[in-house]
Amino acid sequence: MTMPEAEPQEQDKYPDSWSDCIRLLLELGNGNMIFRGQKQANWPLLTSLERALLEYAGREDERMLQIMQGMAADSATERKIRNVEDALLQRFREQAVRFGIPSLPEGWDILGWWEVMQHHRAPTRLLDWTTSPFIAAWFAIDGHEDANGDMAIWTYDRSMADLFLNEAWEYLKSFEDHLEIDDRQYQNRLVKFALENNKMVLIPVRPRQFPRAVAQQSALTVTSAIGAGQPAHLMVRGKTTTRIIIQKSWKPEVQRTCRSMGLSRTNLYRDLDSLTIFNSGGYRAWSSCGW
Repeated sequence: MTMPEAEPQEQDKYPDSWSDCIRLLLELGNGNMIFRGQKQANWPLLTSLERALLEYAGREDERMLQIMQGMAADSATERKIRNVEDALLQRFREQAVRFGIPSLPEGWDILGWWEVMQHHRAPTRLLDWTTSPFIAAWFAIDGHEDANGDMAIWTYDRSMADLFLNEAWEYLKSFEDHLEIDDRQYQNRLVKFALENNKMVLIPVRPRQFPRAVAQQSALTVTSAIGAGQPAHLMVRGKTTTRIIIQKSWKPEVQRTCRSMGLSRTNLYRDLDSLTIFNSGGYRAWSSCGW
């Protein structure tokens, strides 16, 4: 299965050197900016759930693959994907209890469950980011192979979602208890509103503070529009983010910078573990989840 490639955008940046890249990253940095390192510059911003769906459709369902790779929305496909996602969550919950994972979220905290799933390498609609450009650089080079070409650091200004957040807040104020709910409940209602309205913007949310999340200075976005009309979704993501190209010839310099800052797999991947029913290629029990 060939994954889609990120289309060139006007805001793409091509620094001349690693030093120039550091300067650019520091200039871009502000309280709203988050960063994501990717090992191949032509990879688009795809969630693990989207990758798993595309891989499955490429193997098993040519019609669904055509719908996902087309520009038009398809409500039946969207419903099917939501049903599969719900089944994945239910299956994961059962296994999480069975394996005794500590500090599990409350049943109503769907966002929290997605975070636990992401933590255990199960496919979700979350995208992992970091508030540190240097941690993003480490993720871009970790495991990179020269044959795959250049790498990239994507940047996203969370204020791009402000219009949606204002709209969502007006909706949430319609609930009588809106002044009484805590932050986690607010975040879940925010995500529910985004999913119901199929918003294409990346929705920023605050992660739970796993040890690994703290070490990686994690930030998260929720991708509410998943499924049919994939090219349109990716176009919106591309236009609301900036991709900075990291040339593969800079890798030794990037590695030295990361080492000097104490960035390593041991330090960044604290508390790493995975449920045995999942692997890095995604959840494989599609047949039991409505496919």
